Formats: sequence, structure tokens, C-alpha cells
Amino acid sequence: MKVAAIVAGMVLLVLALGEIGARAFSPYLPEPLLWSDRSTQVKVAQMDRLRREQGCVDVAFVGNSMTRDAIDPATFSAADPDHHSAYNAALDAATPALLSRWTLEEVEPRLDPATVVLGLSSFDLNDEARIAASALESYDTATLSRGDLFGRLQAPFVEHSDLFRFRNELRDPTEVWSGIQRLRRGETTERLTADGIDGIIGPDGEGLSRRDLRYTGSVSIQRFAQTELLNDFDLGGVQIAAAEGLVSELHERGVEVALVVLPITEDYVGLHPDGGADYQRFLVATQRLAERTGAVLVDAHAWAPGDASFADTHHLNGDGALAFSAALPGLLAEAGAPTPTCAP
Repeated sequence: MKVAAIVAGMVLLVLALGEIGARAFSPYLPEPLLWSDRSTQVKVAQMDRLRREQGCVDVAFVGNSMTRDAIDPATFSAADPDHHSAYNAALDAATPALLSRWTLEEVEPRLDPATVVLGLSSFDLNDEARIAASALESYDTATLSRGDLFGRLQAPFVEHSDLFRFRNELRDPTEVWSGIQRLRRGETTERLTADGIDGIIGPDGEGLSRRDLRYTGSVSIQRFAQTELLNDFDLGGVQIAAAEGLVSELHERGVEVALVVLPITEDYVGLHPDGGADYQRFLVATQRLAERTGAVLVDAHAWAPGDASFADTHHLNGDGALAFSAALPGLLAEAGAPTPTCAP
């Protein structure tokens, strides 16, 4: 027993010294990517900051990049008669199968929102969308969003220990040597912050990358939508089930939910394998989803009268986003969506 205690003490001492060394050296190492992409990593930091500073948020927006680019929280809050606080937690290519984890495991616990607005498009409910499968795989295999036993076990160590967080960099001789050179020069490495990513993510989670774009009927953009978003268009399976489960669980937690069908161009409708018939099936599916779950439905797919407000077939540009964000409080009110104030 005495030998075991000595060995255990030595192990703890080595780990403690290793942690001290890692914390001293980590500013000179590249920042590890702990989530599926840089934008997600920044949004986690932003939500953590909001939790510290405000305690909660009245309205949280979730969805894919269409929601991210379409809704500017500051504009929404300014246009809202009650000036509800808001945050845009939408992720790139995040369909309900991914959003169910992201929203319930990360967004709701961090922001404690009174209302969640789920932005929807037809590819969100397409069980065969290639881009959705790729995004889900990336999320499910990232260090801090792995859902398996190993992922859950390692997460606390990665979050609180530099020795664990930077373990890959510390095992890489090239990175260690580069870090030593930076240390000698007194140059720390750049870090992502909760302020956002220049030209990509704003301070409230809003998307910035398409602000200056104008849709001109690009064939390459249309082809991308056909092959990655609307391919093998199939409704009624895992995505609708995931959306229903997400809404139901949010209601169980006392969170109001509104479904918003996002604006799209006429070209986008025509890109479905069966054109307008497929899109109509999507609209019917969202109506039934709202009826089954008791969520309020706002159908804004025809909100924009032409293509001038769009960056491509289905993303709003800067002018479109600001106009839609200003209109959204009224659209929610007209649909009867309750928007209570959160209680920190």
C-alpha cells in the first residue's frame, strides 16, 4: 500500500508539473480546433460570454447557414417593440439531426432562452442531403461534441487542462519547435475570441460572409444546390423525426418554439428534383410538424418579392438580412408566437 501511494503521488506530481508547463507554453502553440469548425468554436465562446454577462437570452435562433445569414440579432431586437435580447446560434449545414444535439446540449443550457426560433428550408428535411450528412459526421467526431463514451469522458479534461487540450500539438515535434521559436521572440499565437471572425461571424452570431453578394443566376451555385442540398429529395424520415423531437424536448424544458420557413428564390424551388411539387411537399410537412408539436409556424418563403435580396438561390445578402430581421418581430407577432422575457 505504501509503494502504491508513493507511485500515485509521483504520478500526480508529474501530471501537475506537466500541467504547469503546458499552461506556460500553450500561448505559443496553435489553438486546437475543439469543435467541428472555427465558427462553432467562436459561437460557443460567444454563448459562454452571454451567460456570464446576461444570464440568459430572450430569443435564440437556430438553423443552418440560411438562418445564420438571414437574421441579425441587433436589428431584430431594435425592431422588436419589447426589444427582446437575441442571439444567432445557427450553424453551417446544420439540419435537425445535428441541431437536436447542438440546441439541447449546448445552446439551451448556455443561453436559457425563453423562445427558440428554428429556421427551416426544404433541404433541412431532406433525408438524403449530402451536405447534411457531412456536417453531422464532422460534428459527431469533433473533440468536444463527440457523443460516444470516450468523447464524454475526455471533455472535462480538455475543457480544464492545457495538458489535455494541447496534447496533439505537444506531441508534434514541429509544432513544439515552432512554439519554442515564438517563445524566444515573445510572439504568442492568435486565438479565436467571442468578438467573432472578421467577415464571417459577427458578435451576435450573425453571418457576414454573404453580406456583399448579389444573386445573378449562377449555374454553379444552382448545381451545388441540386447535388448537395436537394439531391435524391426524400421527406418523412430521420430529419422530420429529429425536428419533432427537438421541438418536443424544448417544450418539456419550458421553452417556446417558433418554426420559420425561410425566404428563397423562385430558382431554388425549381432546383428540386420534382420542382414545385417537392417544395409544396416540404411546406405541407412543416405545417404538419407545427400541428403535431404545437409550435407556431411562420411561412416566410415568399417574403422577398425578387432576387435583389439574395446572395444566391437560398441565402439572403446583407440588404435582405437587415430587412428580414427588421420584419421578423412583426411576422412572429402576426403568427401568434409568444415571445416572453427570459429569467436569469
